[in-house]
Parts: sequence; structure tokens; C-alpha cells
Amino acid sequence: MRPLRTAAVLGGGAVGEALLEELPKAGVRVLASWTRSSGLAPPPLLDVDVIFLAVHDAAVGPVCKLIEVGSRQLVAHLAGALPLDALRAVRRKGARVGSLHPLRAFVRGQRQDFHGAAAGISGSDAGARQQLAALARRLGMQPIATRDRSRALYHAAAVLAAGSQVALFAEAVRAFRKATGASEPQARAALLPLALGALEKLRAHPPALALTGPAVRGDLETISAHRSALPKDLLPLYDQLTVVTLRLRRGKGARPPAEARSLKPGASSKRSRRHRPRRRP
Repeated sequence: MRPLRTAAVLGGGAVGEALLEELPKAGVRVLASWTRSSGLAPPPLLDVDVIFLAVHDAAVGPVCKLIEVGSRQLVAHLAGALPLDALRAVRRKGARVGSLHPLRAFVRGQRQDFHGAAAGISGSDAGARQQLAALARRLGMQPIATRDRSRALYHAAAVLAAGSQVALFAEAVRAFRKATGASEPQARAALLPLALGALEKLRAHPPALALTGPAVRGDLETISAHRSALPKDLLPLYDQLTVVTLRLRRGKGARPPAEARSLKPGASSKRSRRHRPRRRP
């Protein structure tokens, strides 16, 4: 299967911007680009090897209906959770289809490349998968095969590793500000080295060996103090993460530890039990 040498990029998002910058460096000429905001119809695309749909998930299907493609051309979306069925309109026109999903968070307006990231790869045929995997390597990524039946789970894992990390950090910032009175930028600056240092350990160690904190040490008194101090709405999140930490500490496949019995999400803290009014006989 010959390598991909020419491309079109449809869409003006952050990943599309990165492709326009990085494809020529990987030896792929970009012959056409297009954004929906232009108000114009997509340009002729019959002369390109691969058409990348760098649009929102909901726009993939409609854009497929707009474009004209020829037999054996390759059309690929860049979405993590979207199955290949979303490309059925171009398959009916004779195109092969696939997906190349960079496992990296992109920000529009910032120059970013693909080097060092993994890329989820799928395709309607072996040739499509081979071509996209080879292109991923040329862009500096490590291709990983994905399947339609597990795309939602694959993408959920990616969200937990990225967006959910940011959400968790935001909750840590909220608790830190409540404890110290620091401003949001101050709290973020104080906690960010701690978070990045913990994540950096994962480059060389599995999660069970990168863990830190009282649950790793079996320090239930400190955990109890945390639970008494935390805002009530943060208790379920803290408890669930503590349970996961305790399981990792005990090893893969271990039964939930005895310490976790009082840490089920929503369980009451010592403080809440202490102030609970007694029932009169």
C-alpha cells in the first residue's frame, strides 16, 4: 500500500490547524483546506490521497454529504468517540474511510505538534489502517488500533486522563482557596508543581508505584481528618479516589480493602455523625 502523499484538511479547529502546520513536515502536501465558516462550498478534492475532517463530531456526517470524492480515496475523521459509520455518506460514493485520533489536548491559536503522542487508528480496510498508521508515525505519533465497538470506552479513558484531570485539579484549587484564602492564580500556582510532579512519575512507573498520600501509607487518621474538613459535596469524589488508591496499594485483582468499607461515596464523615441530632425516645 503506497504512502499518503497529498491531503486536504476540512475544518478550522485546533487539530486542523496543527495538521496544516505538520503535514508538510511529514512529507504530505496539503492541496486544499476549507472551513464551514467561509460560507463557501468545499473545494474539489478528487486529486488528494486523504481528506481529513477536522470538524465537530456532529458536523462529520453533513460534511460527508457535501464533498465529492472518488473511488479508493481515503476520508478520515479525527474524533475519538465517533464510529466509522458516521462516514457512510462518502463510503456510498466509493471512498475508503478511517479515523486518526491524536491522544493530545490541543488549544486553538497555539502552535502544537503531534510528537510523542499516541494516535487511535481505525479503518474500513487493512490498507486504510496501514496508511493512517504510517502517517501517524511520520507525524511523530505511536499508532494504536481501535475498534468501533469499543470506541466509547476508548474515548472515556482519554477523557479521564485529560479533561477529568483538569476538573479534579479545579476541585483541589477550590479546597485550597477555602483553606488558605489564596486567590485562584495563587492556588493554581501552588498546586500545579505538585500535580505535575505526581504525573511525571508515570513516565517511569505504573500508577501503583507512582502513588503518594495518606492512603498509600495506610494513614486512616489523616484520611478521617480530610473527610471532616472537606466540603460536603467533595466527599463522594474524595472517597472514591481514596478507595481506588487503596486498591492500587494492595495490588491488581485484590479485593476491596477493609479500610474502604467506611469510604463508600456519600458516606458520612465523623463530623457529620457527631453533629447529627439524637432522636428522643
